[in-house]
Amino acid sequence: MERIQFLHEAFSRNLGLVSEADQSRLLDARIAVAGAGGVGGLHLLTLARIGVGKFTIADFDTFDTVNINRQYGAFISTLGQPKGQVMFDMVRDINPFADVRLFPQGVTLQNLDDFLDGADIYVDGIDFFEIDIRRAIFNRCREKGIVALTSAPLGFGATLQVFTPQGMSFD
Repeated sequence: MERIQFLHEAFSRNLGLVSEADQSRLLDARIAVAGAGGVGGLHLLTLARIGVGKFTIADFDTFDTVNINRQYGAFISTLGQPKGQVMFDMVRDINPFADVRLFPQGVTLQNLDDFLDGADIYVDGIDFFEIDIRRAIFNRCREKGIVALTSAPLGFGATLQVFTPQGMSFD
């Protein structure tokens, strides 16, 4: 199936939730997601299914048995495999035309600018206790004019914080 026909059919049922113009914008948007486990993995697959067409994924970890209860890429078949690569493959399995860049070493101070290159939005999915790199990412997003989101599950609910370049900073 050709690209345009596939994209139209695959995401046509999003219309009504989003307009045709918004669907086109989503297909052209790049979302940078750091962390591909329980939080980032869910965000990645949801965004892929709504029709986001470009992703940058960063994760240095591998799937382990303890991840099976909550991480969308964790299966018996993926134990021991890199989380970023598994989620890369799952995004491409949803949309084979998706432009996906992978940072298998995760986000570091050394690759932060490359990771955020071209990103329209940053979605935070890194481990809760990794405060130093999280602060660096959010601060760089602010400097670059990139909206940064963090939303984590808490019990049967979730939190959502949105940091715009003009609004309150992460700090």
